[in-house]
Amino acid sequence: MKQFRFAIAGTGAIAAQFAKGLAAIPEEATLYAAASRTPGKAAQFSAQFISEFPDLKTYDSYEELAEDPDVDAVYVANLNTQHKEAVLLFLKAGKPVLCEKPFALNQSQAEEMVATARSRGVFLMEAMWTRFLPVTSRVREWVEKGQIGTLLTANASFGIPLMTSSDRRTVALEKGGGALLDLGIYPISYFSHFFHEAPEQMLSFVTKAHTGVDAAFDVLFRYRDANGNLAPYLRTAKATVAMDRTLPETVELVGDKGFIRVSSFWMADRATRYQFGDDGVSASAVEEYSPEFLSTGYQYEALHLIHCVREGRTESPIMPLDETVELMGTLDALRREWKIVYPDERNG
Repeated sequence: MKQFRFAIAGTGAIAAQFAKGLAAIPEEATLYAAASRTPGKAAQFSAQFISEFPDLKTYDSYEELAEDPDVDAVYVANLNTQHKEAVLLFLKAGKPVLCEKPFALNQSQAEEMVATARSRGVFLMEAMWTRFLPVTSRVREWVEKGQIGTLLTANASFGIPLMTSSDRRTVALEKGGGALLDLGIYPISYFSHFFHEAPEQMLSFVTKAHTGVDAAFDVLFRYRDANGNLAPYLRTAKATVAMDRTLPETVELVGDKGFIRVSSFWMADRATRYQFGDDGVSASAVEEYSPEFLSTGYQYEALHLIHCVREGRTESPIMPLDETVELMGTLDALRREWKIVYPDERNG
């Protein structure tokens, strides 16, 4: 079967990570084209990968890329504020799209993007790469097989210093900056994946940067039980997220029979399963999964997209579009609590 031909729209650091991931699966895929709306930037990006992709095409407009008949799918990796416009362009051109998270600025944008994909029967997926990593797949298997019993509680911590200079995109309100969209989406999406629903209740605290974006926050979610009722016991998830300091990058999923600890959960390099002892107090490690981390890890979401498109699917069973829209609603609710509005939202 021929190589699947990906194109990239947006040529920043995360696009480079995706390109490196593709280079790790040459039997399956290639980077066919790269596009930027800044003249010359796509060519500059291409020069980094000349040895891996010697025939890489470059475009100085997304419109030219959208018209290329040989593109099999487009990975959208431009600014948060530009996702919707780019995704709609490629969907209307009939191109399957993998859109970097955060999927959009808000739920309204996400709904428009999903409605366009569905009306045209074109594949669309949020690029939540963490879900497709081997460690996450193993954790999902443990939980689905009931090896920690009923999932009751999740705890996450995630902090990366992204405020190292005043001109960084992450501190710019007009560019959709802030800890929530760039970092918070990771644990919140992780919770959604394992609790299989949006939170029923939430309580949060936020610290803002001088630019008005959220620099750090804590949030506590409460979920309903499998029957849709608020359970007699608490089913909760708590996340501490910061872009003004470093925090441990860990997640724990706690059930009534044991728990799972995932280190560097967003990159998911190791997971350990613990079982509670008969005394109800002690816990012992019974299984560890730590596969070799290959390349950047971005190749796994690419492989999933290829599989879906070749099967004729228009969305992913692992990152469904309805869940993506629901997640954007959760992010919106938090921003409403914090009174954070992006300029693009004020302008309609």
